[in-house]
Amino acid sequence: MRNRFNFRYSNLRIFLTAVLVMTCLTVYSIGTGGHGDFVSSIAGIITEPVQRVSAMISAGFGSFSGNFEDIEQIRAENELLKKKVREMNRKTVDYNELKSQNEQYRKLLGLKEENDMYEFLASTVISRDSGDYYAGFTLDKGSADGAELYDPVITADGLVGYISGLGVTSSKVTTILSPGLEIGAVDKDTRDGGTLFGELSAAKSGNTRLNYLSRDCDVTVGDIVVTSGFGSVFPANLIIGEVKDIHAESENISLYAEIIPAADIKGCTDVFIITEFEGQRSVRKDSIEGYQTTDDTTKK
Repeated sequence: MRNRFNFRYSNLRIFLTAVLVMTCLTVYSIGTGGHGDFVSSIAGIITEPVQRVSAMISAGFGSFSGNFEDIEQIRAENELLKKKVREMNRKTVDYNELKSQNEQYRKLLGLKEENDMYEFLASTVISRDSGDYYAGFTLDKGSADGAELYDPVITADGLVGYISGLGVTSSKVTTILSPGLEIGAVDKDTRDGGTLFGELSAAKSGNTRLNYLSRDCDVTVGDIVVTSGFGSVFPANLIIGEVKDIHAESENISLYAEIIPAADIKGCTDVFIITEFEGQRSVRKDSIEGYQTTDDTTKK
């Protein structure tokens, strides 16, 4: 505490001494006729730092004012670059969509070459039923375009489902995830057969099931499952998907295999309707229950 007091007292003493010296110099200057020069010198010493700061501030504002037009130009160039980037992104999306479509058509051409009796109708998904756990959707093609009830619906990768409701300009598709659609299907390699239809827990994972497999079948994980061609709704050898795993039925009488569809059932946007294939024949409307035709769309 004493040291702090001594420090403050020392500073005060220095200040008073400086004031006394300045006073003496002022009196001396006046007495010798050097008042003007002395006062001017003192004023210069005091005001020089202030003038220097003022000059720096003025120079700063002048520089800012001079660069204002440059800032506006940079801003305009930035907006132009953003516009070019947006345009480039749009072209990239268009290119990727076109590339995807070309890939689908290339695969489809191969399917057509293998099955020269196939006739295809390209179609686009226009809406999906958010309340349908089995990913049903509506297409932009109907009877006016040549689509018919029960026509198979595929992508270039595999089977999606069939037309379960037909309108003039649109149609409803029931997918292979649904328990309302039963398809004869076989293991592509072993030829072990069963009936494909969906089940809720499998559908939630985007999968379906191959049911009623014999307990001594040779189906294994990773096998490819295709349509058998039995019946008149689906032609033979359409790819359905891959065996994920195999389980015993609750009654322990037979087995079932969970199948990962080859087609993107829940995400597909462009599909193909098979309007004609070898062996196709009319199907009674009650062969697949629960659906009826309306003037525009078909509902459950």
